[in-house]
Amino acid sequence: MERIDLEDNPTIGWIVFPGNPWPDGHAIEEFAWTGRIDENGNLWFDLHLRSAEYVAAGEPESGMGAGDWSSPDVWQNYRSCTLSSTYWGEDDGTGLLAATPGNPFQLKELTPQRLTADPLPLIELDQLEYLAFNIYLLGHDSVADQEVVFTRRADGTHAIDWRGRIALTYVGDNDFRHEFEARIAASLEYIRYPASLSLEEAHDHLQAVVDAPELFETGLVDGQPAWVPKR
Repeated sequence: MERIDLEDNPTIGWIVFPGNPWPDGHAIEEFAWTGRIDENGNLWFDLHLRSAEYVAAGEPESGMGAGDWSSPDVWQNYRSCTLSSTYWGEDDGTGLLAATPGNPFQLKELTPQRLTADPLPLIELDQLEYLAFNIYLLGHDSVADQEVVFTRRADGTHAIDWRGRIALTYVGDNDFRHEFEARIAASLEYIRYPASLSLEEAHDHLQAVVDAPELFETGLVDGQPAWVPKR
């Protein structure tokens, strides 16, 4: 798959679905990278992505293969893609385990950092109900075998290279035969933490899972305590 160059695509980012009717991919209209510290002190990353409408990418190529994946009419019927661990409320995915106490995520490190989720093959079909991310693509489908690489950029943001495999489970196909690749430039927006923690305890948790706790200050996100970037 050809590498996506954000310098040539000056949007939030770009997502490609190899073999679909738009080989150059689709612009990303919404993206959020957020964090949360759980009751055990682990740091999880959530990602939320919404593409532009498929037709915004221009005239589709005629489908060369069989099935929904190569059909422009099918893609246009579903309009756009949402790929997220947060969008569907109580049906949210688990997100990415980013750090454990004593093994912090390196926000200031220039070396790319790789996180993974839901390697294939899945052991049980029931795992489709408990994946790290959910996807609306050609209906409510499934996504697994994910790899997300974070690389710090000179301006302090991160290039996020995100790839994985897709099963068109909406039409009953549980085989992860399709792929996606996205490239985004973004910053970590906040890290939520349990309201049961004192400020001192919350700070201890933060410095155990990120290399640069000094970049954050306390705040509120939707009424919940969080570490937010200092302005």
